[in-house]
Amino acid sequence: MFSLQVDAKSVTIFNRKFSRRRLSEYSLLLFMLPALALMILFVIIPALWAIIISFTNQALIGPNAKNYSFIGFENYMQLLSDGEFWNSLQISFIFVFGSAFVGQFLIGFTLALLLKYSGFINKSIVGGSVLLAWVIPEIVAVYIWASVLNFQSGSANQILTAFGLEKQRWLIDTPLLALIIVNIWRGTAFTMLLISSALEAIPEALYDAAAVDGASTWRKFRYITLPLLRYTILMSFILITMGTFSVFGIVFAMTGGGPLGRSEVIGVYIYRNAFEYREIGYGSAASVIMLLINLALALVYLRFIRIDWSEEA
Repeated sequence: MFSLQVDAKSVTIFNRKFSRRRLSEYSLLLFMLPALALMILFVIIPALWAIIISFTNQALIGPNAKNYSFIGFENYMQLLSDGEFWNSLQISFIFVFGSAFVGQFLIGFTLALLLKYSGFINKSIVGGSVLLAWVIPEIVAVYIWASVLNFQSGSANQILTAFGLEKQRWLIDTPLLALIIVNIWRGTAFTMLLISSALEAIPEALYDAAAVDGASTWRKFRYITLPLLRYTILMSFILITMGTFSVFGIVFAMTGGGPLGRSEVIGVYIYRNAFEYREIGYGSAASVIMLLINLALALVYLRFIRIDWSEEA
C-alpha cells in the first residue's frame, strides 16, 4: 500500500514537471512567433519566389513582364556559359578571401585581444574608432573613402607624395584592392565584438591555474584561449563570409563593378542583369547560385562544428 502511494506521488510530481516544461516550451514558441513570421515574410517567401522566377523568362518591362513562361534550366545553362558570370564569381571569392578571412577576421581577432589585455585608455581609443566605422551609414562611408582615395586631392595620395612617392589611381588601377580595404575598415568591428564577448566569458581561474603550473603566455593562449574560442571563431567565419559575399552597396557606389568588370562582385552582376538589362528571370537564377554558394560555405563550417562536438562526446 505504501509503495503504491509513493508511486502515485512520483507520477504526480513527474506530471507537474512535464506540464511546466511543456508550458515553458509553448511560451518560448509564442515569443518566437513574431520573429518567425517576419523571417517567413521577408526571407523565406522571397527566396522561394526567386527560385520559381529563375525557371522563367520574366523581364522587368516588355511582353515577358506579365506574360512570362516556364523555360526550365535555360537561365542556368546560360549562366554557366557566361564569362562575365564566372568573372564575377572569381572577383567575389577574391573579395571574400581578402576582406573576410585575411582582413576582418585577423584584424578583428587581434583588436579583440588588445581590448582584453590593454588599459582603459587604449581600449577606449581602439574600440571607439573601430565601432565608429561600423555604425556610420554605408553611403557616408562611401563618400569618406571616395574623398580619401581621390586622385587629385585625396589624403591617401597626399601621404604618398609626402614620402616622395607617385600618386595612385586607386579606383581605376587597383579597384578590388581599394574595395577590400574599405570593407575591412567597415566590417572589422563585428568580429572584434564577437571575439571580445567570447574572451570575457573565459574564467580567469583557468589562467590563474595555468600560471601556477608555470605556463607561458603563449601556452595559455594556445591551450586555453584558442580551444574555448573555436565555436565563436567558426561562427564568426560563417557570418562574415555570408555578409561579405553579399556586399553590394559599397561596391556599386564606389566603382559600379568597373572598370571593365575588375571589381564586379556577384551582387553587382545580379543587379546589372535584373534591373539594368531587365532580365528578372536571369538575375534570379544568378541569385539562386549565390544562395547555394552561401549555404554550401555555411554547411562546411557547421560540419567542422559537428566534428568538434562528436570528438568531445
